[in-house]
Amino acid sequence: MMTPASSSPRALRAYLTVVVTAGALVLVLSAITAARTPHPLGWLALAALAMLTGSFRLNFASVSANIAIDDTFLFTAALLFGPGPAALAIAAGGFIPSWRRRKPARQIAFNTAAPAISMWVATQTFFIIARIPPLAQTMPPIASLVMPLLAFTVVHFALNSGLIAIAVGLDTRQSPIQIWRGHFQWLSIGYFAAASLAFCLILLIQQASLVAMVIVVPLLAVFHLTLRSSFGRAEDAQQHIKDMDRLYLSTVETLAMAIDAKDDVTHSHVRRVQAYAKGLAGALGIVDELTLKAIEAAALLHDTGKLAVPEHILNKPGKLTDAEFEKMKRHVDVGADILALVHFPYPVEPIVRCHHENWDGSGYPRGVAGEAIPIGARILSVVDCFDALTSDRPYRGRMTDDAALDILRERSGRMYDPRVVDEFIRVYRNIPVGAAESIEQRAVMQRITQSRHEIETPQDPAPDVTTSAPGNLLAFVSLSRLVSGEGNIDDVLALSSKLIADVIPGASGAWYLPEAGSDRLVAAETFGPAAAALRGASIEVGERLTGWVAASRQPIVNSDAALDLGPRAHAASPPLRGCMSIPVIAGSSLVAVLSLYAEVQDAFTGDQRRLVQMVAPHLGGAIQAARAATPACQVVPMEKGRELRLVANR
Repeated sequence: MMTPASSSPRALRAYLTVVVTAGALVLVLSAITAARTPHPLGWLALAALAMLTGSFRLNFASVSANIAIDDTFLFTAALLFGPGPAALAIAAGGFIPSWRRRKPARQIAFNTAAPAISMWVATQTFFIIARIPPLAQTMPPIASLVMPLLAFTVVHFALNSGLIAIAVGLDTRQSPIQIWRGHFQWLSIGYFAAASLAFCLILLIQQASLVAMVIVVPLLAVFHLTLRSSFGRAEDAQQHIKDMDRLYLSTVETLAMAIDAKDDVTHSHVRRVQAYAKGLAGALGIVDELTLKAIEAAALLHDTGKLAVPEHILNKPGKLTDAEFEKMKRHVDVGADILALVHFPYPVEPIVRCHHENWDGSGYPRGVAGEAIPIGARILSVVDCFDALTSDRPYRGRMTDDAALDILRERSGRMYDPRVVDEFIRVYRNIPVGAAESIEQRAVMQRITQSRHEIETPQDPAPDVTTSAPGNLLAFVSLSRLVSGEGNIDDVLALSSKLIADVIPGASGAWYLPEAGSDRLVAAETFGPAAAALRGASIEVGERLTGWVAASRQPIVNSDAALDLGPRAHAASPPLRGCMSIPVIAGSSLVAVLSLYAEVQDAFTGDQRRLVQMVAPHLGGAIQAARAATPACQVVPMEKGRELRLVANR
């Protein structure tokens, strides 16, 4: 019997219409035939026994189907009285339970029509091959009935199980063949056993009478209990497999969450990629269960190797240098090697190892091309790219879906499998991408991220610049050392701003100081032509360019100012386009971030970066000492026009 799920795809509705229509024709013909069949009490008694025993059904949680031992009496009715009575009896056995359970109308109709079709066709096959009338009217030699009985059983089983498997497949969007092989094929032994019992029952009836059927009832009860025990063990084994699958998936998701915590810019990315990959695999017709599970796991774990990538590279909000990109590329092999040690029961490692390979062989790490790239990796590369393009990143805003699809089209045939790209463009809107994280997962991720940003790593000692720096730079260092002993925080920042402006003329800048009791950086001093636009800015640690520099203790040079300032970059006159952010560290503590802005993208030279980095530790000591010496020092924006007090160099 069919037990459909709630969805109702168009193909399923069309299929049900065809089956129900054919079943209705069969039942009309069967009713006409049954009205002329002799011994009506005989086949009605068999039909009643079939419906009675049909109430003892064996249900299967693993598939949307169930069976019963009423087949023995139905087969007996078919062989004794012909296809008409048997089709009516099996149709009644399908209709009454479905109606009593208040199943939907389409399900009642299918449960009535499908078994009637299979029984009618199978019975006709028996009598065509045997070339005899119903056995209630004659009894030929037993040997002549073996092949017709075998054909009857095969046809009835194939049609009955096949019609249900197709309906379940259409309803659940799975392959009917895979459903039949996994859940119905092994049930054939029950049909052959029922046919054998039916034949024995016929011989007994012909030797005695219909009353002899009572003798068979205990045997059928034993048969039923045996089947229930066997099916119960099979269901237990199936449930164990499902439990193991859930355990694997839970482990995979936990590891994926740990990887997410390392990468500040891709929280939830892998879960969206997993949803896209599963949906696209189904649309491409992939039905192999192990392949689908491998794609599902690989989508979550494809970035495992990023555990070996330095965080300042992994989370850098800007273009990677060639050296940094070479380090980033290592994550592919590292991740695949890690997963190879897990011994998954499905091929996860090959997908992860090839998910950066290109269709034309230009990818990495091995230059694999074309069909040699596993289909899971080809799927993963497309959906990974699409989700990355349509997600916000610190170094750019998200793209629209259409813009991202244009990039996929441009790369199709070069980087990506054209068939995979075309299918993804066709179906991506229909792929459900739900909530990526549970409340518990989100809370854990936030705690991990906050803890990471609080960790302070000692820096190498600052280089001694007193013997190699130009004269104005030596004055800068000397003044900063004096200020560290005598000035307050306002004086230190004002003097530092004045001298930075002398070193990098025309630049605007802000000194971002950590705010007490929070993970926020506040612009305590601004200077340069765009000082007014920068005043009052604040940035969370780990966010944007300045926040990334604070978290990673690594500088950023010539990035996009809009990535750091947002609308403030365009509000300045003229607009700000370039940015250089330098961490200011005293000992092992971050005391400030100096962010400089310019009107052009590549305004800052390597020499300017090195100069600022050399004096930053000295300024860090001055800022730290000034804040410690200022009672109840609060980080507040400087007021415009505040008088600058300089300390003479004596």
